[in-house]
Amino acid sequence: MTNTKYKIKIPDVDYWREMVKCQAACPVNTDARGYVTAMARGEIELGHEIAHDPNPLSTVCGRICGAPCEVACRRGDIGPDLKPISIRPIKRVLTERYGPEAGHRLPGRIAAGNVLAEDSIQIDTGFATFSSKVGKQLDPCSDVPGTGAPETYSPVRWSRNELKRLSAQPGRKTGKVAVIGAGPSGVSAAHDLALLGHKVTIYEGGPKTGGMMRYGVPLYRFDMEAMELEIQSVLDLGIEIKYNTPIGEEITLDDLRRDYDSVFLGIGLMKGRSLNVEGSDLDGVIIAVDLLLNYNLGYKVTLGKRVIVIGGGDVAMDAARTALRLGQPTEEQQAALADTEARTEEESETVKTAFDVARTALRLGVADVKMIALEDWDELPASDFEIEEALEEGIQLMPRIGPKRIVGENGKVTGLEVIEVESVFDDEGRFNPKFKEGSEQIWECDTVILAIGQQADLEVLGGADDVVISPRGLVEINFKTGQTTAPDVFAGGDVAYGPKLIIDAVLHGHLAALGIEEYIQGKRLKVDVKTEWTNLPNHVMFENWTKLEQRKVPSLPVDRRTGTTVVELGYSEDEASEQGSRCLECGVNTIFDGPKCILCNACVDVCPWDCLKIVSLKDIAGDEQFAAVVEAQLGKPLADFITEDQPSVAAMLKDDQACTRCALCAERCPTDAITMEAFRFQEILMYGD
Repeated sequence: MTNTKYKIKIPDVDYWREMVKCQAACPVNTDARGYVTAMARGEIELGHEIAHDPNPLSTVCGRICGAPCEVACRRGDIGPDLKPISIRPIKRVLTERYGPEAGHRLPGRIAAGNVLAEDSIQIDTGFATFSSKVGKQLDPCSDVPGTGAPETYSPVRWSRNELKRLSAQPGRKTGKVAVIGAGPSGVSAAHDLALLGHKVTIYEGGPKTGGMMRYGVPLYRFDMEAMELEIQSVLDLGIEIKYNTPIGEEITLDDLRRDYDSVFLGIGLMKGRSLNVEGSDLDGVIIAVDLLLNYNLGYKVTLGKRVIVIGGGDVAMDAARTALRLGQPTEEQQAALADTEARTEEESETVKTAFDVARTALRLGVADVKMIALEDWDELPASDFEIEEALEEGIQLMPRIGPKRIVGENGKVTGLEVIEVESVFDDEGRFNPKFKEGSEQIWECDTVILAIGQQADLEVLGGADDVVISPRGLVEINFKTGQTTAPDVFAGGDVAYGPKLIIDAVLHGHLAALGIEEYIQGKRLKVDVKTEWTNLPNHVMFENWTKLEQRKVPSLPVDRRTGTTVVELGYSEDEASEQGSRCLECGVNTIFDGPKCILCNACVDVCPWDCLKIVSLKDIAGDEQFAAVVEAQLGKPLADFITEDQPSVAAMLKDDQACTRCALCAERCPTDAITMEAFRFQEILMYGD
């Protein structure tokens, strides 16, 4: 006999927010649930509004985001295929119809719905047919699947409307801000600062915008015109941009600090790291970042017929697939790479997705591309779908193999000596590879590509000694505001946080923009969270929502993946609507009214997911909060109930992780003690002292 008790959690606002896992996992808190269900209903314009509201780079993210929202999605734990909602490709459909690229013919596929009237669309997915006004508010009491509360999504503090509202507050100052770098963090910071009414000038060292989104993401991945149109829509807010203007030589950081109220550093990590092995100075050794930059800039890159890529992360995969497409003798580039430790955690989305450049090289002649990785198959840090596509295209992936030395003749690479890996991590989980002595082999090759991380070029700082650099070679900042050790200098993106996803860089821009706003105003900003619950008496889920399986995003056949042709075609509207119908609508919750419950157990019996249980209070491992809730509701201390010989009250426990929001429990309850209610929140910015 055991004394095992149920561990519980008393729901609060944070609990309900975290229940919408896709939104909670998104760095900028995009309400993916909101735009996914809008897509499923056919409300495409509304869906785009929700997707774009906290993310000025929603077009880019609809194509190449690392999609942490999909990793968190509960739908991946429920249903026959155990796969999440295809959130990112659904976003792409929304932006293709209503984003800056709408009306432009871009590579991919846009399959429009049947237009019935100027603002009406009918969607027939094969399992449900319905009509609704695009972008119009639905009645929350209707029986249209996926219908939420009066506020159809939960906006956060950097939403466009909130920034505009804050900019209209009386007594505000407006200032001049210089943004260094037109990558994702710089563009996002400039976007928010412009909405706040500040005069923004971007200083871009190159001839075009985008940063590593342009130079590290292969052209076949997504059409650069889509990104350019989106960034131009940001510049159209009144932002000035100066191209071909690197900071650190003719114009210094100190110059900008004298001319502007604040400066934002968004310079990224544009240099590859070096690996200190014998032969790393031979011709034919190339750093992955250099390869990708040169290829995307249109320079001729020659690799020979046999290429070996060192590195198990996504950067290494990018380089391998780029090599397949290049297929010519290598350009002489010296490379050095040192510090393999933590390379996988420090791979940003901008470089991670660049491994697709290898697919651009596939049809251009490289006959043999191998990639070695210290990790085993189940340890590889690259995304599953990236590995799958690389193998599909002919990359030879060799796990548990490490480099020992690079072999050459007459100053030119002729091979790589490799050694088998015994283990990658020690007993405490730290990166500490051990190798099998005597397992060395020499593999012949023409080029070795080193893909083990990136670092910043900090020449931009010039003599700004008050900007402190961390031991990792990054700019030290306050992570809540982006402020560096110099009060008027802020930073974001990879140069401050290390390589992250594009959507992380957007967050960094948001945080720094609000930090700069505080600095210019001389006031702190506070965030007030307003919540709203709406009873949904006729709540229904989409038909067959738990049976529908994730549909792979259509793409070009392997034999047609040539040159710079965009490979991913994208969903049609009908396909996106069907995929959106798989959503569990985690913002809708089962709410219990204790005094109405008669303990009939009907809800427990009818639940197909076994997520409900009625238990005695003495069987709950509660804390002080639980005791306070019991006393507040029942009028007596918890101790009075757990000592009863015959329990007089009971508690309803619910496993929200297993619940599919089917509402069978609410329908079955004879006393209406159970309701289905939609939870929404809104973050409001206010000036403090």
